Amino acid sequence: MKKLNSKTELFLFHLLWTADMVINADYRNLGESFESWAYKNGFLRRVHELEAREFLQSEIDEKSLERVYRLTAAGKKIALGGRDPVEMWGRDWDGIWRMVMFDIPVKENKTRSRLRRILLRNHFGCLQQSVWLTPDPIEKFRLMMGEQLVDTKVLSCLEAKPCMGESVSDITSAAWKFSKINSLYQVHIDLLKGLSKRTQSRDWTALRDWLAEEKESWEACMALDPLLPRELLPKNYLGEKAWEIRIKTMRDVRIHLTKTEPPV
Repeated sequence: MKKLNSKTELFLFHLLWTADMVINADYRNLGESFESWAYKNGFLRRVHELEAREFLQSEIDEKSLERVYRLTAAGKKIALGGRDPVEMWGRDWDGIWRMVMFDIPVKENKTRSRLRRILLRNHFGCLQQSVWLTPDPIEKFRLMMGEQLVDTKVLSCLEAKPCMGESVSDITSAAWKFSKINSLYQVHIDLLKGLSKRTQSRDWTALRDWLAEEKESWEACMALDPLLPRELLPKNYLGEKAWEIRIKTMRDVRIHLTKTEPPV
């Protein structure tokens, strides 16, 4: 699938939050249809592109006879940065760790670097430099590595359970940098709480800039956070708190937008 450019991703992000789509998945711009708003602001072509790629879907509302647009599941996931945190935290865990262990020769540094990039991109935790783990099935990882999984002396994948009294928190604290993750979430929480100071003037440009900054901050959290199943999360984990504040803050943003005139 062709990757979306940053402007299109930002557009989906704006639709998700400023339209309150997390709650009802509908876009209703007060006083006019979505298509009129999109055309007036130069977004209609982008809307049609997103609909063609099935990130948006539309239908005619029986009462108003207007076209109503909704984010699809794929569109919502992109707007959320590629993963839905509520869905990730709420998933079940079967109690089994999937471990990737490797001993790749120095002369094959390119292969080792590629492997580590794949592990990081898929949010594996690092117990040691050559021992990584995840609570999730790793079929996707196996497909990515392909034939490189054939030689077990070089790379092995195992399913495991602790057998020497190690607790879940022992394992997760060792494998993921939750102190750094919480630090990023605290920065994000502070940014969310500072919204009112940035929007007192009802300046659309200031609000747009804040949304871009908020998106960048959240993406930094998502890049590092494995979004583990809830039962595996540390007690002092700030991710769910940040998400709750984010939901409330974005509702306030939507209310603010109904009182703010965007530039044409």
